[in-house]
Amino acid sequence: MCHVTIRQTGARRATVNSTARWPERLEHLAWLLRAEAVAVLVASADGATAVFSHRVDTADWGEILGTDVFNRAAAGAFATPVPAGRWGDASAFAAVAPVETWNEPAILCALRREMPFDPVDVASAVSAGHLVALMAHDGRALAESANRANALDERIAISGDFGAGLAAARDTSAALAGAAANVARRMGAGATSIMIIEGDELRLRAAVGLPPGVELGSAQRVGEGIAGWVAQTGEKIVLRGAVADARFQGNDPEAREAVVVPLRDGEDVLGVLNVKRPQHGETFSTREQLLDGIATDLGRSLRALRVIATLERERTHADAFAEVALAVARADAPGAARAAARLGHHAVALRDAAGAVIAVHADDAPCRDAAITASSRPEGGPVRVGFAKHGSRYDPAEAELAGRTADTLALLGRPDVRGQARSAPRVLAVEDHPVMRLGVRAMLEREGFAVVGLTATCGEAIGVLSDSAPDVVLLDLNLPDASGADAVTRMRAAAPGLPIVAFSVDRAPELVRAVLRAGASGFISKDTPPARVVAALHAALAGLVAVGGETTAPAGAFEPAASPEGGPEPSGAAPAPTGLNGSTHDALTPRELELLRYMAEGYTNKEIARAMVLAEDTVKKGVQMLIAKLGAADRTHAVVLALRNRLIE
Repeated sequence: MCHVTIRQTGARRATVNSTARWPERLEHLAWLLRAEAVAVLVASADGATAVFSHRVDTADWGEILGTDVFNRAAAGAFATPVPAGRWGDASAFAAVAPVETWNEPAILCALRREMPFDPVDVASAVSAGHLVALMAHDGRALAESANRANALDERIAISGDFGAGLAAARDTSAALAGAAANVARRMGAGATSIMIIEGDELRLRAAVGLPPGVELGSAQRVGEGIAGWVAQTGEKIVLRGAVADARFQGNDPEAREAVVVPLRDGEDVLGVLNVKRPQHGETFSTREQLLDGIATDLGRSLRALRVIATLERERTHADAFAEVALAVARADAPGAARAAARLGHHAVALRDAAGAVIAVHADDAPCRDAAITASSRPEGGPVRVGFAKHGSRYDPAEAELAGRTADTLALLGRPDVRGQARSAPRVLAVEDHPVMRLGVRAMLEREGFAVVGLTATCGEAIGVLSDSAPDVVLLDLNLPDASGADAVTRMRAAAPGLPIVAFSVDRAPELVRAVLRAGASGFISKDTPPARVVAALHAALAGLVAVGGETTAPAGAFEPAASPEGGPEPSGAAPAPTGLNGSTHDALTPRELELLRYMAEGYTNKEIARAMVLAEDTVKKGVQMLIAKLGAADRTHAVVLALRNRLIE
């Protein structure tokens, strides 16, 4: 086993670019030196070896120049004769000059026959050697630039894929899984894993090609194992061969080579990236610089993800805490427990000072039991709170937030809070559709009502009347056990004095007539804007009758109200109307009756003005006078009173 620790600084020295046009360059040098052949030679274990050559196919350079040629060249350029038979049959001459800045000891050798090289030729060979060194340096620089550009392109591609995956999945785990697969493909790795530091543990969050026994989510302590050591020290490690070190006992003895890199942002180590089992060759050595860059990008992305996750968690907590406070202000214990569960709990239980359970919200039975047990502890204020969750213990930050939540929930037991909350109108909502129930609750609570009951049937609603003590009922007319006016009749029989506002998708005039005749205090359509629903409930609480503007009823749709003596109101042109307060008003003029008829048909002031050939301001004042004469709360109420008293047909 051989393992080497490599810090993240430094780069491997590149070789000469083998694709450069060296044969053509050497041809030009041969012409300048008036040589028949030119070669660039490097020192190797076998002696002098030609790297590039011009017009030299095969040669024994040790025999041509001598085995000490590199030592002689190190002392300076020189010219030397070549005996016959060593380079061709005839004798020849050579000029040798050193080549600096090559990866290994190198020389430039020029050969020709018939005429020896003079000192001027040797000086030219020195210049040619410098030129070769410059060309080699430029070639290396170009090759390194190309490699860096390719590596940067790959880094950008991986980072872009990671960002695109995160945007598409909106989930860190899915994005990390995509990043692990991308890294494995581009690094040519048989296996890749990404582990994230969570507290004092290092947890596996994404992996490709790991052994069957390794599962996502598995954890090890920081400092233990290969990845734990890298997470603790912040240093990259390269492992080759079988891993026998006890600290680095791993699950993949056939990894061949593994490179484990810390994922860091500045000085902070956030996780570990591990690639192993190279698929192209036996090593990742030519790709380590790319891997370092990828690790840097992933580290920065993890930091950004943590910041975003923290902000989202704080926003969620702030919203949930506000909901808890609003529910407490309304003395809505079930709503407060439900809102508190959004603060990282799977169950919340509340008990009053006497120990009775007043509210429980739970996702599952085990957590429900645990929260109820936790709330039974004798210590605590006027309201005892129990929290529970599954999966892990509460960390210090979670425990601190739970403490603040419990302090807020404890206000449910204060008399001043209870007294203040009673001022909020208490609504019992009856709706059989689950999604509609959620929407109705959210709308009513947003508008300041206390939803003291939310049932799916008329029977359930009647059963909770005494315990919930509602001020008004919002009643769906299409329930499993009652429909239409029958639902109103049953509710009215159970609570004769309780205002009931009916709401339904059906706006047929005969349904509206039947519901109001059965004793409903109002009728609104389910497509009515929330503001009108709220207005109808407030009108019912004030003893008024409200019919939504979307509900149209033809003239004469309502039966006449009973007279104080029990008989029907006598018919006539325009008898004196009696308002809900029992006061008598002046008889209406024919012009006012015409105006009432237009109002009953749903005409706007502008449309009435056009029909009656009046100014719009005149119509507006006439409507106000009608409302005053009838003792109505608004124009809708005025129409209802007129229809009930048969002022219009």
